[in-house]
Amino acid sequence: MKGSGLLLTRACLAIAVLATASDSRRIAVVGAGAAGTAAAYFAREELLARGEPPAEIHVFERGDRVGGRAHVGTVEYNDTTLYFEQGASMFISKNLHLMEMAEKFNLALCEHPCTYAKSKHNGAKANALEFSLGSYGIWDPTGAGDSGEWLVGPGSRWRILNIIQALWRYSGTGDLNHVQKRTDTAVKEFMQSYTDFANRSTGIYSTWSEYLSDKPLLQSSLYYRASEYYLSAGEGIRRRFLEEAVSLATRVNYMQDVDTVNTLGAHISMAAGSDAAYSVAGGNYQIFERMLAASGAQLHLHTSVTSIQRSNATAGRYTLSATSEDDGFEHDFDTVIIATPLPLANISILEDKHQDLVAAEYVHMYVTFVIGVLQPRLFPKGRIPRLVVTPYQTTDPFNCLSILACLHPEGAGNGRQCQDGPVLTKIFSHRPVDLNRIFAVVEWHRQQEWHSYPKLNPLNADYVHKDPDSTAYYLQRTPPPPIVLDRNRLRDTLPSSGIFYINGMESLFSTMESQTVAARHVVRLALAGA
Repeated sequence: MKGSGLLLTRACLAIAVLATASDSRRIAVVGAGAAGTAAAYFAREELLARGEPPAEIHVFERGDRVGGRAHVGTVEYNDTTLYFEQGASMFISKNLHLMEMAEKFNLALCEHPCTYAKSKHNGAKANALEFSLGSYGIWDPTGAGDSGEWLVGPGSRWRILNIIQALWRYSGTGDLNHVQKRTDTAVKEFMQSYTDFANRSTGIYSTWSEYLSDKPLLQSSLYYRASEYYLSAGEGIRRRFLEEAVSLATRVNYMQDVDTVNTLGAHISMAAGSDAAYSVAGGNYQIFERMLAASGAQLHLHTSVTSIQRSNATAGRYTLSATSEDDGFEHDFDTVIIATPLPLANISILEDKHQDLVAAEYVHMYVTFVIGVLQPRLFPKGRIPRLVVTPYQTTDPFNCLSILACLHPEGAGNGRQCQDGPVLTKIFSHRPVDLNRIFAVVEWHRQQEWHSYPKLNPLNADYVHKDPDSTAYYLQRTPPPPIVLDRNRLRDTLPSSGIFYINGMESLFSTMESQTVAARHVVRLALAGA
């Protein structure tokens, strides 16, 4: 992997690196995405700040790269290399970890949406899309006419015109103000984590329920669907605003509508549209690659962890079994931090003791990238926006389509070149896209099928009959997955001995920043031993 200098793929080399002194603190991190690289980075930082000896850290990644869902794609077009985000595409200015790391590692940022282009003749530029296009539009493919109709938009490139249109359609700013007020409160509560991190005795939580205990809005937002929460708020928020403005945000960010996503997912989605949004020029993965390099950890790519059990050889340690491209191996660690979604990982932990506790349903989706010319009658005549979203509860022909770059030799011009000439597009859908329906000409395409993030369903409550001698029932809510999967107290000199799970945080909400915050909280718990 470019820039890491840590690639270890052969089993013999891996075993040689692992065979070190048994007295040093040994930490294994499973997964090299945002959570895993942040865990390695903050483990080193925490130990340095405490004046403790550095740990021997190993990061295991079954894939061939660092970054997890932060994954950049490239395509060559007319002597130009285009870089585009295939996964997690942006973060906001309030995401303090990512903003700090980008500055620390001297990474150039560009405003989202950002397609980085590097030409053999004209050098690099941070955005290949000229902003003559409108900002967004909600397109109903079943509306009047062969080309459907725009329910909202397409938005103008002039912000004031978009504001005027929204004021007219939603009868003022009342709905937006009410939703934005709750969104701001949710963001403020999340940002309490940064205050916790400023004090080394705080920010240590043994469960995600404990993490939420002093965050009342985040906590209550998990128990309701966004639509029922907003409609029952007693502030007259209109259904049209929820199905259009709020659902647009949740469909783009989490592929869920307001009638299925929990309210916290809606808050996070709306926050992305109310703050300055950025991407790292050339790929967000660079943040996590640099964090991993700075941690000093040993990286093992193409290495699948298959089992984590209590060690039979060394009391108080855990035996991690893994397979690489060439062979299998196992070795003992004091602490194992799991930073990958366990429901998708196929890892046996303590003879599958915790598999039922970490179960989660993930969104199955298709991301399709295309260079081609749009069908001339696909959308109604006139200006097209950079982002096209289909209406609430509509999945055909896609959930959303983004124009990442206008590739006409003369540039975007007045926007017609984007509609009539070649464009680079990114399409989210629940099923494979019918390219012939959307494009008159397809010059190149790439389809990625994946489980992108957990379905942010409400944590439903059940009435439980606890006492057979009583007729009383009690309200019981499904808790988030555990952080501590095991504690091993046999080695008093190393209080960090245990198995810890970061990705349970994803049952609350999932962003690149929240994964780094979750990793830092879990590292503090693991190293403190409290």
